[in-house]
Amino acid sequence: MIQRQIEVALGERTYPVYSGTDMVSSFAPMCRQHDVSDSLVLISDRNVASLHLQPLLRNLVHYKFQPRTIVLPPGETQKNIYRANSIFTELLKKKVPRNSTVIALGGGVVGDLAGFVAATYQRGIALIQVPTTLLAQVDSSIGGKVGVNHPLGKNMIGAFHQPVFVWADTDYLATLKPREVICGFGEVFKYGLIKDARLFEFMESHLEKILSLEQDAILHVQARCAAIKAEVVAQDEKEAGIRIILNCGHTIGHGLEFAGHYTLLKHGEAVLLGMAAESSIAHEMNLLDSDSYRRIMALLRRIPVKAKLKKLAVSDVLNALGRDKKRVGTKLRFVLPVGIGKVKVVDDVNTALIQKAVKNLMKD
Repeated sequence: MIQRQIEVALGERTYPVYSGTDMVSSFAPMCRQHDVSDSLVLISDRNVASLHLQPLLRNLVHYKFQPRTIVLPPGETQKNIYRANSIFTELLKKKVPRNSTVIALGGGVVGDLAGFVAATYQRGIALIQVPTTLLAQVDSSIGGKVGVNHPLGKNMIGAFHQPVFVWADTDYLATLKPREVICGFGEVFKYGLIKDARLFEFMESHLEKILSLEQDAILHVQARCAAIKAEVVAQDEKEAGIRIILNCGHTIGHGLEFAGHYTLLKHGEAVLLGMAAESSIAHEMNLLDSDSYRRIMALLRRIPVKAKLKKLAVSDVLNALGRDKKRVGTKLRFVLPVGIGKVKVVDDVNTALIQKAVKNLMKD
C-alpha cells in the first residue's frame, strides 16, 4: 500500500517517490500509469534477486510486460566500467530496443550501476529505481546521480539521469542484516545534521526503534529524508550550488572507503565516520559550538559501527582525499556542521586538522 508520495520538482521531468508497505502488487499497475514500455530490463544482484526478484517478475508478467533479467555478483567492487560494459554487451546481444526501461532492484550499488547503464545505453533509456536498502530508499535512489568507480577514485565516471519514479517499499528492509541498517542510518543521520534539527531530535529519542526497523519510525525518517533530498535536488539538480550540502561526511568518508579498497567499510559506515571526523574539524575551527558537538558525538557513539580502522594507514586516507572530486583547485572542499541542522561549505581547512581528525578515528 502506497502511504506517501513526494514529488521531485524538475519541471517537465518531475517525478514521484512512492513509499509504503506491501507495495509489490501495485508495481506493474503503476508502471502502466506512467506509460512505461513493455520492454523491461531488471538489473539486480544475487543477494537481492534471491529474495525479491520473483514476486516483482510475476507481477510484471501478469500485466503483460516483457521483462528480461540481469543478475550480478553483489558488492561495491562490481561498480566499475568493466561490469557496466558487460551489461552493455548483454543488452546488445539481446537486441534490447531504445524504448526499453531499466529497473534497478537493489541497494546503492545496483542503483548507481544500473542507472549509469540506463543513462548511457543508446544515449539514454528510461530508468525506474526500486531501492531495497535503507540507504538507497532515503538517499541514493533519489536525485538522478548515477555512476561507477574508477581505480583512482569513487564515483568518478557518471551522469545525472532522473528516474521515471522511485518505488520505496519498506517491506524490503525486513531482510536487511543489522550492518546494512546501520549503513542506511548513516544517510538518515546526515539529513538531520545538515538540514533538519527536528529529525535529529527524533533520532536522539527513537534511535533503537529506527535501527530495529519499527514501521512507524522507519516510514517517518524515510519520508523526511526523501522530502529533504527532493527539495535540494529541485533547487540544484546538477550540484552547481546548494546540493553540495548532501556531501557532509563524504569527503573523509570517501577517503576511508577508497583507502579500504571498498571492502573494509561500507558506504554508510564511512559516511558516519566521516561526519564524526568532520564535526571534530568544525569544532576545532570554532565553527561548531560545544553543545552541538557533544550531541553529535553522543548520538554517533550510540551507533554500533564495527570498523577495523587500524588496518588503514593514515597516509592512504589522506592520499585518497587528494582525489576527491569536490576539491577546488588544490583545496579540499568540506561540508562542515555549524549547528544541528546547519552546515557551511569550507575549502580552507588546515591540513594538520584533517590529519588529526583522521588519526583520532583510528584510535577510537
